[in-house]
Amino acid sequence: MLVGSGVKAAKAEVVAVSKRLGLPVIASAPAAGLVPTGFENFMGTQGRMGTQPAFEALHMADLVVMVGTVYPFMRYLDQPVKTIQINQRAADLGVQIHADQAVVADAGAYLQQLLAAQAAQLPETAFLKACQQSRQNWLAYLDERATLIDDAPLTAEAVLRQVGTLSESDTIYGLDVGNNTVFSTRMLPFDQQQQLTMSGWFGAMGYGLAAGIAAQLSYPKRRVITVSGDGGFSMVVQDLLTQVQYQLPVINVILENGGYGFIRQEKANSGQTDYGLTFNNANWAGVATNMGALGLRVTDAASLTAAIATIQDHLAAGNTQPIVLDAVITEEPPLETGQMILDPEQYEADAIGAFRQQYNLPADKYPALRTLLAQQDDEI
Repeated sequence: MLVGSGVKAAKAEVVAVSKRLGLPVIASAPAAGLVPTGFENFMGTQGRMGTQPAFEALHMADLVVMVGTVYPFMRYLDQPVKTIQINQRAADLGVQIHADQAVVADAGAYLQQLLAAQAAQLPETAFLKACQQSRQNWLAYLDERATLIDDAPLTAEAVLRQVGTLSESDTIYGLDVGNNTVFSTRMLPFDQQQQLTMSGWFGAMGYGLAAGIAAQLSYPKRRVITVSGDGGFSMVVQDLLTQVQYQLPVINVILENGGYGFIRQEKANSGQTDYGLTFNNANWAGVATNMGALGLRVTDAASLTAAIATIQDHLAAGNTQPIVLDAVITEEPPLETGQMILDPEQYEADAIGAFRQQYNLPADKYPALRTLLAQQDDEI
């Protein structure tokens, strides 16, 4: 089941149908916060802003039930797949991929009727069990990345794991555009009523800081956290003055690596150089302090821990200042999940080995879904 922003009012139904029918669930990136991160059938988001279990589940599926989404990359699947598409706008049906069954309906109403039609719990399939194991392996991968805090510079996963401890049950995340979006959708908690906003269609850099202003003005009693790359933040740093002027206690996180990381990775994947994609940075924590915000710069585990503690102290004291956490991170790009070369039935062993070596993804710890499914079949 591939869900999009159209399931915003049907989160409980998505989980219930997934359990009842034994369906792995994948979300589009803008819908990342609409399925609980702790749900055992949730594989994460799909695409470059995605996860290994989501990519492999979608690319091995025989049937995809698209609910409340016009996912633009369905047309690029490398294998034929049957689709059922449910959307309340008839014009959205069949736009990205042929729909074998197209249904004009509200997502919640459709899923409720589906539950009524299938009253009995279906047994878990080998495919679902393999996907669940793939998900557990992925979470272990993220944990491994998040524990690499003794090195300097830090990993983005380590920074965002600590930032996640600042999240409350109804936190709003304003996500900028770039690798920061990838890391955020993977690492930030969406296990309660947290929400996110991102520039999903337009990919407008600089979105995060302004989104924080809008969110805090709209919901003054809720915690707001923005995550930006240094490229996006530097384009709109003046917006921090607005946060200061109106005493908006937004927590603004900057993942600083001195380059346009998302584009650099894209260029590297096509054999091009990163010409024009690196730049000098200011000390953004110092800039924030000069603007009247609380600026904190972190470069290693000790300074990260101290900064998080300082933020917690300010929040406990009723802080009304915007906060800027400027975290210097490694230039290492996120694991490529837009096109994963892992399936032994589709790729040669040399190509798989090169992909795994490039992204430090050993097969014994993070096997392909095809391998996990074969193990399930052997057990049966």
